[in-house]
Amino acid sequence: MKGVSLAFGTLSLGLLSGCMSLPDLQLAKQAKGAGDLTTAQANYQTLAEQGYVDAEIGLADILVRSASPEQQAQGESLYRGAVGRSPLAPVRLGKWLASKQQPTVEERSEAERLLRKGLQEGDRSALLPLVRLQLLDPQKVSSGEIDRELTQWQEQGFGEAQLGKIELYRARGDYDQHLAEIRETCEAWLAQVSECYAELAAIYRKQNDSAALAALLERLLAGYESGAIIPERVQAVAKVLADASLGEPDLPKAQELLTLIAPGYVDAWISLAELIESYPDLGGAVELTGYLQKAVDAGSTRAALALGQLYLKGQVVPGDPQSAEKYLLIAAPVEPKAHFFLGKLYSEGQLGDIDPEKAVEHYLIAARSGNANADVALAQLFGSGKGVRINAVYAYTFATLAKNQGVVQADALMQRLAPSLQPQDYQQVESLLARELSARGGEQLSIRNSTHPMQGML
Repeated sequence: MKGVSLAFGTLSLGLLSGCMSLPDLQLAKQAKGAGDLTTAQANYQTLAEQGYVDAEIGLADILVRSASPEQQAQGESLYRGAVGRSPLAPVRLGKWLASKQQPTVEERSEAERLLRKGLQEGDRSALLPLVRLQLLDPQKVSSGEIDRELTQWQEQGFGEAQLGKIELYRARGDYDQHLAEIRETCEAWLAQVSECYAELAAIYRKQNDSAALAALLERLLAGYESGAIIPERVQAVAKVLADASLGEPDLPKAQELLTLIAPGYVDAWISLAELIESYPDLGGAVELTGYLQKAVDAGSTRAALALGQLYLKGQVVPGDPQSAEKYLLIAAPVEPKAHFFLGKLYSEGQLGDIDPEKAVEHYLIAARSGNANADVALAQLFGSGKGVRINAVYAYTFATLAKNQGVVQADALMQRLAPSLQPQDYQQVESLLARELSARGGEQLSIRNSTHPMQGML
């Protein structure tokens, strides 16, 4: 039987592979900027395999944004391999380490060292990640250490330090007490710090300053048309305009901004779909799926995942298992969550007969990517024997893994399974737990590997 690949293969960096046509690095960069990560990744990967360090870094930028831990690890490895070969690599690595949800003490220390060095060498993009990293330390927040350092950077003319102050106020919980200061600072630095557009839009809405908001939008559009403002900033402002928590949303203007940037920025199609989902008066199922299809056509796996879920659930659009499978399979190589829904599709027999082999395969990939609900699904599958042989040891193992990730439902599941276990079975549970934890630490195991203990249980 075939092996399960959790990523897109092992990179053979630095090796030339015959007389193949050279992909376009500039095309990859343009596709990445427009949100077409599929095209960008395809071009970057071939060039990276040929040893082009800029392509390695571009590919790493995409991989670390993936929800797949394995792809994130590949991206980190690429960054590390590029250190010493590219001046960009140390700061990119520092940013990645700082952005991890739960960085280790060693990772935080390494990230701070790399980001500080980058800032000292003139890379101002290192400042905000460095601030966010320090905000993880409550002592630094309460002691005023970060505040003093931000003031020094402000005095040195670093516009990014203004945004660092805003991040600090949010972390301390006194953001609203500094609205006047934030407004004054962002207005003064708007030309240098484009992130301030969304910040000011939110403040103007809070203060009901419609004249200031109108002038800001006019300046934003002029900047975008001239190429001075990137589409992400326009999208961020559109989301602020649609935010009901700030008052009466300006939905037509939000839709107008997103429609303007969508042809050259894939994520805007998804934002338009989300806008319709949140505000059905703006359009129906046809418009929603139309926006997502445009994003899929432009290479968005996130849009494919969203369409797959819509057709699977059958709420906004009529249920269509075949279409759900089609879009989920498109998304699966990049979006681990798609594997969970594919597992659900196959385990429930929505395409006809139950396909337990495919169900377990996809649930397992999802579980190893950090989806605790997939562990619950596997526990239920092996506990009920729906299409597979009942195996209380396997069921209890996956229930334990779910419990270790904080799933409340797992406790009841373990209690229900416990009477089916013999004292000697717990030793097998521990062995399987060790194997699964090893797999989730990076070892590529699969239920289809002949050496895996689940082989033969289907």
